[in-house]
Amino acid sequence: MPEHAHLAVKIAREAAAEALADRLRSAYNDTHGRGKDVRQIRGAVTSLITVETFATISEEEKDWVWRLFEGNMRSLYEASSEGYDANEKRSELFHPESRFLTLRQDTRPPLGYCIFRFDTEETASEDEDDDDLCDVAYCYELQIEPGAQRQGIGRILMDALGRLAGAFKMDKTMLTAFKHNSDAVTFYKRLGSVDRQADADVRRLRVQSLRLTSLRTATRFETDEVDPSQYGIDDVDYVILSKSCN
Repeated sequence: MPEHAHLAVKIAREAAAEALADRLRSAYNDTHGRGKDVRQIRGAVTSLITVETFATISEEEKDWVWRLFEGNMRSLYEASSEGYDANEKRSELFHPESRFLTLRQDTRPPLGYCIFRFDTEETASEDEDDDDLCDVAYCYELQIEPGAQRQGIGRILMDALGRLAGAFKMDKTMLTAFKHNSDAVTFYKRLGSVDRQADADVRRLRVQSLRLTSLRTATRFETDEVDPSQYGIDDVDYVILSKSCN
């Protein structure tokens, strides 16, 4: 991690959970959410996204985050070249700079979460006038309860992350995925495609003269400029993906 973060990253890091939620409510034109909660409507389904920081997330929520991560990911880590170190991974998830988006629907328990950090990352720029750093919202984890997968929850959470990244003027959203987690890689690369249900909802609401932005991203997640494959290195078991916020 670079020693000196850019101003946009510093401002984003200093934002409290309520301030992050307020930015996200503005991005969704949500006038009903309060505090750390953001209401997101997609079709007939209303989702409640709660924003937490390391300082505000409860021990109960931490336990849930960890259980879901281990249930979904432990075997994938054990199959990776670096193996699985529970203590190291726990420290990564619950880092002081970690931010959490959790999603609920109706009165049900949480269905999934996204963990991210505002940070600066290196670029492949060879311009001498460029500081070789860009401001990013780095997604460390996107985990969905097994019984709630393939229901659009991951798309909603990643859309929320993208909106927050844009609201705080990040250059891009980034993430790393195992190559052998092919479902995840395919999911991220499809995030730039049109969400037909959301588009239908937008057309319907526009007839009523209401404004609502679609759950479509301007660009797709693609192989990042600093991914090892860009330098002819293919014998790694991960891929670095990114999506521009511009």
